Amino acid sequence: MIPNHCGLATLVATLLFPPLATALTPAAEEGKLLYPACHVCHNPQMDPPLGPPMWGVKRRYQNGTLDERDFVVSMVEFVKNPSLERAIHDEAVAQMGLMPPMPLPDEMLEKIAAYIHEAEFPPPCDHWKIAVNRAIQRGDPGHAKKDQQMLERFCKA
Repeated sequence: MIPNHCGLATLVATLLFPPLATALTPAAEEGKLLYPACHVCHNPQMDPPLGPPMWGVKRRYQNGTLDERDFVVSMVEFVKNPSLERAIHDEAVAQMGLMPPMPLPDEMLEKIAAYIHEAEFPPPCDHWKIAVNRAIQRGDPGHAKKDQQMLERFCKA
């Protein structure tokens, strides 16, 4: 009988080369189906933008929360009742104002927030290109420089 080393080889390969993306949890899968309601305003190709790209929103929530549960709770609390005190993106609020409250059931909002937490959003390169041009047009070289630096750091030319 020939020994079966396939199981061992698969285990070693999995440990050495983990998958690039993990599967979404069931709640996040449901949230993915509901996410287009958010993308209407958080679309990085929109000019003028109605809301900041989700790539940045996610990063700010991750940096300002303790874990996934705190991320979801914080996001749901904000989108149910947006306020300046709870806003995590002062620059976006200054440019676009507060988002309107999202009158969706908590369960739906929690699933959307779970999806945002688990999803990998690409850097918003189009948003930064648009922002550079808009900043130059309104005479704001500081903002243009910041967005140009983001383009250079995260986007391939």
